[in-house]
Formats: sequence, C-alpha cells, structure tokens
Amino acid sequence: MEAVEKLSDANLIAIFQYISLRDLARCSCVCKKWEKCIYNADQKLWKRHYHEGVPEDARRFSTAKEFFEKTGEKSMHRALLRAYLHSWKFGQKSENMDLHQRNPYVLHRKPVAQSSDLARASRGFTRGQHSWSVLWPTNPGSEALLGVATRDAALHSKGYVPLLGDSPCGWAWHLGKSQLMHNGRMAGSYPRNDTFGKQQGKFEPSNKVWITVNLDMDRGMLWFERKNCFLGSAFSNLPTSEPLYPAFSAVFGDTQVTMIYTGQPIYG
Repeated sequence: MEAVEKLSDANLIAIFQYISLRDLARCSCVCKKWEKCIYNADQKLWKRHYHEGVPEDARRFSTAKEFFEKTGEKSMHRALLRAYLHSWKFGQKSENMDLHQRNPYVLHRKPVAQSSDLARASRGFTRGQHSWSVLWPTNPGSEALLGVATRDAALHSKGYVPLLGDSPCGWAWHLGKSQLMHNGRMAGSYPRNDTFGKQQGKFEPSNKVWITVNLDMDRGMLWFERKNCFLGSAFSNLPTSEPLYPAFSAVFGDTQVTMIYTGQPIYG
C-alpha cells in the first residue's frame, strides 16, 4: 500500500482509465487523494467513459451541457455522464408521456383530456444526499406536482387529480396551490418563507428559472431551492427502507419538464 500511496496523479490516472465505471466509483471512496484525482481527470478519464456510456443520438442534445456551463461545472464529462444515467430516458412514465424529440432530459406530456400522468426517473436512492434541477413551464396547469415517489406510485389516473400527492407513495410540492401533499392530504403551505416565491399567496413557476430539488436520505429530508434561495424544509421522516425516485405529475397538455441530476446538494 505504501508503494501505491507514492504514485503520482498521472500514474494513478493511467491505471484508472482501464477499470470499469463501477470500479472507478469504488476507487473514489478509498481516500481523498484518489477521490480528487478521479474527479479532476475530466479529459483524460471521464471523456472516454462519457463517449462510451452516452450514445451519439443523446450527445447531440445540448440541454445538460448548457446547464452545467452556466453553473461553472469543472468536470464536464463526468457531470454529463451522471446526468444522462439519471435522466428520464431510463425511468418509468405514463403512456401519455414521451421524450421530447428523443431528448433524454425533457419529458413531454401529450395533450390527452381527462388524464393525470406521472413520471419517475431511472434511479432511486436509499442513502446519501442527492440534488437535481427541474425546469417547469410558466403555465404548469391545475395539478402540477414535483417531488419524490417510490416505485409503487401509480403512473396514471382518470380525471384531473394531484396524482403524485394523492398517493401514499409520493411526497410532493403542489406548484399551483403552493402546498405540500402526501397521501391525499395537504401538509402545509410552501414555500415556507413568505417573503420569497409567493405572489398574493401563489407560487409562480417560470420556464427560465430552475427549481432545485434536494433529498437527504440519511436524514429522511426533502427541500427545494429557487434562484439559490432555500425555500424551507418540505418533508422530514421520509422512509429510507426503499428507494425514492425523482418524480412529477401533471395534467396540462403539452407540458415539457426538464430534469438535470447534479449529485450532492450545495450547502450554505
């Protein structure tokens, strides 16, 4: 082990580039030096994994790249690969939803009447801290909900209902009513901070302002941010015995919801 500790970053990268993505993740947990080395080796290490893991038809979309450029992401290929693996492409969704022009980051709800539809991302979480950003249209419709769900949450219901919040398997922010919902019950007004995000008691989504969703599975907590402003704790005591997935439900025709997974939340 002493000989390994003396290896330079260049030598470590030369070794790391021959191992699988799963083993690379394990190596990043060995020590701070390896973690930093792996994270910073974007061009020499992550670029190859990005091109191998993301098909060409998905790489042509600039949605995630433009997002990370605005946030100043330093390990671009790593961030793009991670966002793709957590995208809508591999998740479960109502039959009334599809990828917008095959863009893995943008989900489109078809203009179907008397229908409530839900989608959840491809990967659920049972531990750790996770963050993803969502871009919702200015007109969200009457029943627009954003949050998390278990794999048992229904993907479709007849009529216009707050599907994600109606379910015992979902925890959601009702954007139209500025309320939190779980198991068919209102769980309090939201945002918690009355000086932000509410106009005459109503939250106004924007197709230019991202909503950040933060999930801490180690503490069972969910909260939201907008324009880098903490909106207050949304849910606590979330179940940690089964995976929770990024999710949303909508009823408005032609709604397009964009999601970019970013990893751990930025505290402070």
